[in-house]
Amino acid sequence: MEYPKKALGVMLRHHRSDQNLSLRTLAQRTGISAMYLSDVENGVQRPADYTLRKLFSELALPYDPDLIWQPEFSLAPLYQAILDFRMEVRDQLAEQLNARRESLMASCHCAQFLLARWIVQVSRGENRSAETLALKASLMQMEAGLEGTDLCWYQLYLGIHEKALDEVESALHWLIQTAKSGQDEGVKALIDYHHADCLIRLHQPQSALLMNQRALDQFSHGGYFVRAIHTRIHQIDLFLNDEPAHAQALALRVRQEAEQFQCPHARLMAEERLALAALLLNQPEAALAHAQACEVIHRPALLICGALAAYQCHRPEECQFFINRGMAECRRKKQTDTTFRWIEALLHQDLKQLIQFSLQPDPLAGPLQKKLLLLRFQTLVEAGEPQMACTLIQQACL
Repeated sequence: MEYPKKALGVMLRHHRSDQNLSLRTLAQRTGISAMYLSDVENGVQRPADYTLRKLFSELALPYDPDLIWQPEFSLAPLYQAILDFRMEVRDQLAEQLNARRESLMASCHCAQFLLARWIVQVSRGENRSAETLALKASLMQMEAGLEGTDLCWYQLYLGIHEKALDEVESALHWLIQTAKSGQDEGVKALIDYHHADCLIRLHQPQSALLMNQRALDQFSHGGYFVRAIHTRIHQIDLFLNDEPAHAQALALRVRQEAEQFQCPHARLMAEERLALAALLLNQPEAALAHAQACEVIHRPALLICGALAAYQCHRPEECQFFINRGMAECRRKKQTDTTFRWIEALLHQDLKQLIQFSLQPDPLAGPLQKKLLLLRFQTLVEAGEPQMACTLIQQACL
């Protein structure tokens, strides 16, 4: 029987700890010395078959010598599916792994199995769920059972998960750590992609743009065309604030590529960016058309864009539709709905409400921050509140 001692020891320690058993208690129950058990868990000793049978029996694990170590087992197909952005394949592989849960949890691949489940959860965006956080905690205890490519993806997803939890400095640490080890082009590009996103959040647009371009070149060179499309969407976000015309041209290209490669999700994202760019370029009719073309609308910036565009096009019913959707989304995510309340006050010409919400921040506006600031300033001036308009500008500068 061939198996890595370290991975086996990590798996046994995980199940012992999970059942709140001390080494001493397990030693007493099995008749195996605590010192020997410690050596097994630390990968120093390779236990004989009869010793393993005792340990598996006491830990209520299914003992099958052929399943303890499965040399054909690999997470490579899952990693490739995520790199190729083939999420339907990712989900199929996740189901197949879950069908083998019992045998994998009782094998040297316990840490790999937990890693796969965690990566799938994070790649689905379920970052704050109790299951995802519990899997992360278990993996941090089982890290010693991972090596090679699996260890690389574990470190990479530590960075991705920390970024999703808004721990940007910690995310950068893990991404840089992963970048130091040898990777293939796809993984290097994925690291750079998330590194660029971290730099955006740290308000370093030029550095982010360089990192983003490097990721784009690597994805294109490696044949990861769908990944390249999503990276270009990232690039659009970098240009939206200062060069909306360039962002608009890129978004048109992305929409064309998304249709060519049959990527409906990427096409939707391109449509969102086209709506934002059109509004920033003072093209409200186009902005409204693009916003309405999005079958699934949930991003706050897009809902704000749709509401403002509809208002500027004198379409009150459509404006109210976007406002209602925005407020519902804010309630669902427990976020502030100040911006939507301000737009609603603007729609109904409620001067008192306009003044009340004008000085409150709008963290959900994204690239529309400057546009909203200008609209609020103009509204306050027209309402005969020049002092408050000046205060608004001073707050924005701070």
